[in-house]
Amino acid sequence: MNPGEHSHERRGLSCAECRRSKLKCDRVFPCQSCIRRGCAKICPDGAMPATKGNKVLAAHARKLADQNKAQAVRIRELEKALADAQTGSGGGPHPLLQTTSSSNGVTPVSEGPHSDDPTDTEVSKAIGSLSIGNDGQVKYHGESAGSDYLQTLLPSETDEMARKIKDPKYLGLPFELAELANSFPLGLRDCPYTKQHFIPFLPKRDQTLRLADLYYSHAAWMYDPVVREEFMGEIMPAVQYDVSGTAISLDALHPHRLSVFFMVLATGTLFDDSIDSPTIVAEQYNALACAALSLKSILDEANTTAVQALFMLFHFVFLSDRAGNERRWLLVGICSRVAQIIGLQRDSAGWNLELAEVQRRRILFWELFTWDAWTSVVNGRPPAMNIHNIDARFPEDLDPTTKASGDVDLGFHAWKFRYSAVCLSVSVDHVFNIRQSSYNALQDLDVKIRTFPVPAQLQAPVEGSEAGRSWSPDPVRAMQQYCILCERESNLMYIHRSYFAQAIRSGSVNPLTHKYADSVVAAYRSALRLISSLRGLYPVHPARTRRVWFFWSNCFSACVILGALIVEAPACDLASNALQEFNQAYGFWEEGSRLCRPPGTMTTLSKLRQRAFAAFEAARTGNPSTGPVSSSRRTTYDNSNGLDELEVLEGRKSVIARSRSPSQSPLTHAAVPSFPESQVRGEVGPHANIAHAAAMPPTYALSDAGLPVERPYVNQFGDTHPSMIGFYQGYESAGYDVSNERYAPHQEYQQMAGPSMERRPSLEGHGYVQADLAHHSYAAPAPVAHPQAQYQYMHQVGAMPPRNQDEVWRNFVHHLDL
Repeated sequence: MNPGEHSHERRGLSCAECRRSKLKCDRVFPCQSCIRRGCAKICPDGAMPATKGNKVLAAHARKLADQNKAQAVRIRELEKALADAQTGSGGGPHPLLQTTSSSNGVTPVSEGPHSDDPTDTEVSKAIGSLSIGNDGQVKYHGESAGSDYLQTLLPSETDEMARKIKDPKYLGLPFELAELANSFPLGLRDCPYTKQHFIPFLPKRDQTLRLADLYYSHAAWMYDPVVREEFMGEIMPAVQYDVSGTAISLDALHPHRLSVFFMVLATGTLFDDSIDSPTIVAEQYNALACAALSLKSILDEANTTAVQALFMLFHFVFLSDRAGNERRWLLVGICSRVAQIIGLQRDSAGWNLELAEVQRRRILFWELFTWDAWTSVVNGRPPAMNIHNIDARFPEDLDPTTKASGDVDLGFHAWKFRYSAVCLSVSVDHVFNIRQSSYNALQDLDVKIRTFPVPAQLQAPVEGSEAGRSWSPDPVRAMQQYCILCERESNLMYIHRSYFAQAIRSGSVNPLTHKYADSVVAAYRSALRLISSLRGLYPVHPARTRRVWFFWSNCFSACVILGALIVEAPACDLASNALQEFNQAYGFWEEGSRLCRPPGTMTTLSKLRQRAFAAFEAARTGNPSTGPVSSSRRTTYDNSNGLDELEVLEGRKSVIARSRSPSQSPLTHAAVPSFPESQVRGEVGPHANIAHAAAMPPTYALSDAGLPVERPYVNQFGDTHPSMIGFYQGYESAGYDVSNERYAPHQEYQQMAGPSMERRPSLEGHGYVQADLAHHSYAAPAPVAHPQAQYQYMHQVGAMPPRNQDEVWRNFVHHLDL
């Protein structure tokens, strides 16, 4: 039989492999089935070995993959050993370590992207700093954390008292509301309570509108998750009032919107100059907001309003509790998860929702994304949201500015959203990328941030008043001007900080000749701009500026940059001007941050200032004994417990073990609120009478001689927990320098208009407490001395050398020894 006859005879049959595998064969050889399976060469007469599921090939593939991984690990071990051996012998890099490919042209195995610069690869694996309590409590801050955030890793003696002010049982709430507040954020499994329990705590309509105005003028300028039109058009009308303005019904208001309602009141109260205890009244409103959110568990009813309420809750903590960073961080995480449950990260235009709801969702998402991204940078922790998983569009600009030419400039919030998407998201990727990007990538990011356009009306002058730039007379616009400058410059300062540290610690007399000189100049320039611009804003709007601790936090980090430059490189061309600027900034920061700085930061800055003057004088006179820190003199600047505070402040990889003294009592601690009663309002005028209960148990504070001095008791919340009677009276002054103007003798107190002023339910029988009026006056007590928390500092045993920007910066602070 000739070949043609054989082919013709076989044409009607499937190939042998298709028959074996029971596959459909197109009978055009080689058939498509064999081509797809990679065995076209054997078609039509050949067949694969009869193995069930082709397990032999799969086993071979697994074996090869395992061998590949094992060899890759072995190669890296040998490369590291070779590099260590070369370093120990004093020779240069081995030739085999200077190439990225083998001689036979095969690319070496890699598990991910690496930097092109071998030096950069040494800063690619961060460990960070941990603070560990006796019972295993752990707190971490990473690479880009602000200097005062890093200071929270140090032991604090005020934690216990700061927690007490937020406990509902100390705020005079009835049992039902206290139980709801304590069940926040998930709520009760079977909630037996209703919105009627909240009615006695609603202020009159006029008071509500006044607090809402305070909220939108003092707090919503930076983050505005619930725009004024929504609050006034949808939430306020749902609360029914009688002819006297007293709330009588909440039937039309969803519990989550009731939570938003109380959060507007709570945040507005922080800025209320008409009452004498704004912080504590605000905390009660905050507890009521938590209780309202718990009426309908977010596990069962996740909605846009729940995300708004959670956002306003952590924004309130941001404004009221400087030490509440961990609470904020956890609430942001919960809020982000709820936002993802309802799909805020996806644009809702295609879901046929009402235009108002689409706008609400877009505003809320971008406010949350901006907050999440920025707080992740300043905390040194990865964010909850990633820009690569988002397609939500920007909302309509509600505050555009039309120029004389007819062009329209973006408003603050619209600019903020775009900056977060274009620049801040890239900064987040750069900072938290496990495989550190190259230095060229950092420089590209620097250019992107610097060239991102800012609308003319939002540009801040750096030195008082510049051509075409001046501080707006409107305090809200002025705050937004500096906020934009602060966000950009602090962003640049944080991403350059670790390279700045490497350059000034390189041993070179002039770090401007170092390969990271650009980072030295960038960090130095950003530090100067942060300080200089804030110094220009402060005299224009002092009352507003002193309340925004976010501004002063970045100013503190800028001071650390200037001081570190002088200490480490006193002979640098920039050192002389840096010392002058640092010295001026020290006095300015001491005055301006008095109301909101964390405890201990003034001492830390004072130590750094002393070291800066000593180092600069040593460089000028040629006396090395007082120059930059050396390991031989390291213990000179440690505190009594062996802990170098700036070692933590500037970012050394470390573990801090914390323990409290047995003699330490919670009530001996000073409270650490961001808004102490006497200071949150800045300049305060004379006071009228304040309501107090008929029964007035005496409270005490320490006099200058250390003896207890009787102080008047003011019952502000009805049946307040007995152990907090003295705490309320000492809250505003504990640990702070209270203004003489605020507590000058012979001033009278004004009646407090709080949540339970007129109809205050008691815990026993839900009766109402009728307050009497009295006149009291007393001088401000001296700050109370507190036992120091016991702590010790421990280096990690056998820790790896610094591997990323965080490690470099932390090691650098350790080197300062303050």
